[in-house]
Amino acid sequence: MTLIQKIQTQPNLTQQDINTFIQTLINPDIDNETKAELLRDYTARPLNQTEVTYLVAAMIQTMYPVQPVYPGAMCVCGTGGDKSNSFNISTTASFIVAAAGVNVLKHGNRSITSASGSSDLLNKMGIASSQVADVETRMQETGLAFLNATDTYPVMKYIQPIRKMLEGPTIFNILGPMIHPFKLEYQVVGVYNPEFVKPMAETLYDLGRKRAIVLHGANGMDEATLSGENIIYEVNQETGITSYHLNAEDVGLTPASNETLKGGTPAENLEITLNILTGKDHSSKRDVVVLNAGIALYVAEKADSIQEGVTLAQQLIDKGKAFAQYKKTGGQVYDYIG
Repeated sequence: MTLIQKIQTQPNLTQQDINTFIQTLINPDIDNETKAELLRDYTARPLNQTEVTYLVAAMIQTMYPVQPVYPGAMCVCGTGGDKSNSFNISTTASFIVAAAGVNVLKHGNRSITSASGSSDLLNKMGIASSQVADVETRMQETGLAFLNATDTYPVMKYIQPIRKMLEGPTIFNILGPMIHPFKLEYQVVGVYNPEFVKPMAETLYDLGRKRAIVLHGANGMDEATLSGENIIYEVNQETGITSYHLNAEDVGLTPASNETLKGGTPAENLEITLNILTGKDHSSKRDVVVLNAGIALYVAEKADSIQEGVTLAQQLIDKGKAFAQYKKTGGQVYDYIG
C-alpha cells in the first residue's frame, strides 16, 4: 500500500509512516504537486493526537536528534490560520513577558495565512533573528531571542511553497508551535480551531513541558480574546491536564469585539506594538496583549494566577519596563513614535 493510500484509508498511521510522510515532503527531488496532494489529504484526516506527537517527533528529528536546552525557556505563539488579520499579539506580549525575567525564546515565521507574521514584524523592528548556536549569548545580552523557523528548520524551504499552494491552514499550522528547536519548560499556544486544543495540550504533555497552556480564543481566534469565553487547557507535568473557560471580565478587563484587534501591514503593526509598549494605547489592543502576557506570566510561574499575571503585565508597561525590554532587544524607534 502506498503512503497516499494509507493516508486516505488507514485511521491510524505508525511512527514509520509519519517519518516517511515528513521525509517525502522535505525531499527536493519530489515534485511539489505530489507533495501538495499528500499534504492536502493528510490535513483532511480527522486529527489523531498520537499522530500529532509522531509528527512533532519526526520534524524535530530532521534537525535536532538531541534538542538543546536553555534553563526556564518559554515560547508564546499562535498557530495562525484564524483569518482574523489581527495585529501581532503574541510577539508584542513576548516583550512584556521577557521584561518580567522570563527566558523567552520565541519561534516564528513569515506569514503564510495572515498579513504579517512575527518574522515580518521583527524585520520592520530591525530585530535580527538568532541562530540556535547563538541563543545563549543572545539571552545573556538581552533576555529575549527570536528564532525564525526557516533558519531553525532549513528543510521548511521545501514545505513552505506547498503550503502556499493550498488554500487555508494545513497540519503545519498545528505543528509549527510544537517543533521548537529547544526543549522548552514553558509554553503558551493559541489555536485557531477549538477541536485542536485538547490534542495539542496532550502532545505538549507528551513532550515534557513543565507547564503550558493551549487555548482557543473566543469567536475563532488563535489568541486569548476579550470577546467572550476563551477555551483553556492547562498542562502541568505533575498534575496532568485541566480545562476551563476564561473571559475578559474574569481578570478585570473590558469585553471588546475581535474586530477591534485588526492589524495591517508590518509597518502598521509595528506602530500598534510601540503604542502599546510605550503606554500610549489604552484601548482593547492593549488589553488583549496584557491578557495574553498575563497568561504567559502565570504559566512561567511569575504569577500565582492569570489575574495576577494580567496585573503584572499592566505594571510592566506602566513602569516602562516593557518598552525598555523592546529597546534592549534591539527594537528600533521611529520618528512618528514620540
